[in-house]
Amino acid sequence: MYITNKKIQSFKCRGRKKKIVGLVIVLLFLINAMFYVSLELLNTIKRRNKIAWYNNLSYDQDSYMDRSGMRVIVGHYVGGHGGGNLSEDVINTNHYSPVQGAGEGGRPVQLLPKEIIPARELYSLHSYNIFVSDRISINRHLPDMRSESCRNVKYDIENLPTASVIIVFHNEAWSTLMRTVMSVILRSPDMLLKEIILVDDASERKYLGKELDDAVANLDKVVILRSLNRTGLVGARLMGAKTATGNVLVFLDAHCEVTKGWLEPLLDRAGSDDVFICPHIDLLSDDTLAYTKSIDAHWGAFSWRLHFRWLMPSNEIMMNKSRYPSKPFPTPAMAGGLFAVRKSLFWRLGGYDEEMSIWGGENLELSWRAWQCGARVEITHCSRVGHIFRRHSPYKYPGGVFKVLNTNLARAATVWMDEWADFFFKFNPSVAAIRDTQNVANRIELRKNLKCKSFKWYLENVWPKNFFPSDERWFGRIRNDKEGCIGVVGGTPGLGGPASGVHCGSDLDLDRLLVYTPDGNIMADEGLCLQQGNGRSVWKSCSENKKQIWKQKGPRLVTLDGLCLTMLKADDKQPFGALTAKRCLNDSRQIWHFERVPWR
Repeated sequence: MYITNKKIQSFKCRGRKKKIVGLVIVLLFLINAMFYVSLELLNTIKRRNKIAWYNNLSYDQDSYMDRSGMRVIVGHYVGGHGGGNLSEDVINTNHYSPVQGAGEGGRPVQLLPKEIIPARELYSLHSYNIFVSDRISINRHLPDMRSESCRNVKYDIENLPTASVIIVFHNEAWSTLMRTVMSVILRSPDMLLKEIILVDDASERKYLGKELDDAVANLDKVVILRSLNRTGLVGARLMGAKTATGNVLVFLDAHCEVTKGWLEPLLDRAGSDDVFICPHIDLLSDDTLAYTKSIDAHWGAFSWRLHFRWLMPSNEIMMNKSRYPSKPFPTPAMAGGLFAVRKSLFWRLGGYDEEMSIWGGENLELSWRAWQCGARVEITHCSRVGHIFRRHSPYKYPGGVFKVLNTNLARAATVWMDEWADFFFKFNPSVAAIRDTQNVANRIELRKNLKCKSFKWYLENVWPKNFFPSDERWFGRIRNDKEGCIGVVGGTPGLGGPASGVHCGSDLDLDRLLVYTPDGNIMADEGLCLQQGNGRSVWKSCSENKKQIWKQKGPRLVTLDGLCLTMLKADDKQPFGALTAKRCLNDSRQIWHFERVPWR
């Protein structure tokens, strides 16, 4: 009996052990499951955080963002709109409340999790993070952004001309505007800074009234001009220029921060009375307001649709920059938000076109006029200015943004582009529709009186590596014998990407049309050239690269290595095959038909 009870107790112990083991296994499973779920949640958050929250904001039809993204300069000076669902009290209150050390040295300001929602709600007011801007002191310190060669340049300050700095604003954030002003005061030699002229273009924000007046009352050399009616950037800048007393007009946007040594190189070059000189524009993050140096290898130009672009300079310019890094260099066009010009030259060339509305296109018009009428447009890397590049314009344009831009571009093209105006209007029928409604007689008379050169001269001498069609260049579609055409796939970034066949489109479809030069370059809009890659062909910024040369031999396009441009068979991922260079064979995918399209 005793033995039997002992066995029973043994069985009970074994049963408990099994239950314990089972429970341990279940517990381990649950722990692993919880760990897996936590890991997935963390990865989800990380994936979401890869896309900045402000990119998920929605904008109405008046907002303007070019398809090529940051390569277009948008949002010069225009301030916030009504603020959506924000209360009038929030919109009209100055929330400037600096936190010690925030953003010092140009470092980014990171928000706490609880601050992200209020920052998001305020973002649409200015299309940049005003919540962060209000945390940063209006006189924050920034490091010297100049290169060593620029720091070593010595200027004869006593003999430099004086500057009138003109800053136009409309509903700008108080902290951002004041930070622009304070950076100019703190980092400009007193004897060179004649005045800072703030031009209020009919702002509606209450904090830009008496509160702003009180803020600048004790600032030496700062004056405020106020326009009762909205005149736009052109009208407001002219208002400031007419009252300026300095030798040189220096135009800045209201969301900039200048750095040490920024003014001297501008005045040194503008003193020659034949140049519009632009500073090197660095980046102020629209999210964290961090100051970031932008690459030196860019200059201003424009696309077939006359959108401003930063493109790679010619090899000649790059070589001169490497030899003389502190010297200014020419640029086909200026961004327009930041530049200096001697007052006498500005008025001699006719100022701005006063009939241009709000903002847009005035930078190209002024650039063409400068070059064609005996002056120059240049950039100096020795003057560094940070600028907030906004992804969207936060302002509602009267009649819509495209109406305003189309009107301004129609005026500029009609006066200055000659036969290339016909090219622009042909492929932009919405602009052509208002071409004849523009009264530009006085601007044409100005061009005649100034004895200005032709747009052909401009393309051949100022921007010889341009990608525009001409009588010496073939223009049209290049169709594969099998299917599809050569073209840039939609969404290809500004610096290029893999090349594939595309739908051939119509004669008015600019995205499917190409320029073929006598040198053998296949050029698309945005300054992209087809280049032989390591396997697949690619679109790259046009350069002197020999891999961008495709010689026409009968119906084939052949590289200097003797390989033929080939369109591969399509796969499930894309309707047309990739482009590549392969050994020349009896293959219809290597046969190309040139279909000319009149460009004007």
